Amino acid sequence: MIKYFDCNKYNYNNLSQQFKNYVKKNNCPEIFVDLSNMNIIDAMKFILLSSAYHYSKYPSGKLKCHVASDEIKDYIKIFTTANLELV
Repeated sequence: MIKYFDCNKYNYNNLSQQFKNYVKKNNCPEIFVDLSNMNIIDAMKFILLSSAYHYSKYPSGKLKCHVASDEIKDYIKIFTTANLELV
């Protein structure tokens, strides 16, 4: 079952920490995050940090992120993120 992490519920300044807390408390090998309201820098930062953290707990899991633009997808492709799917 895919869990949904609602970024709009949290302050963007500590969003990565809130994501860590969510993953610690919930069983979420598959998780969907909507980042379409975030700017490119904040979205990329969150994606890379949360992908690494999620992978450490769920190596065979999947982090699905909805992003606002294809530019973000192009920048993220540079990094090797086995558990990440950008939609």
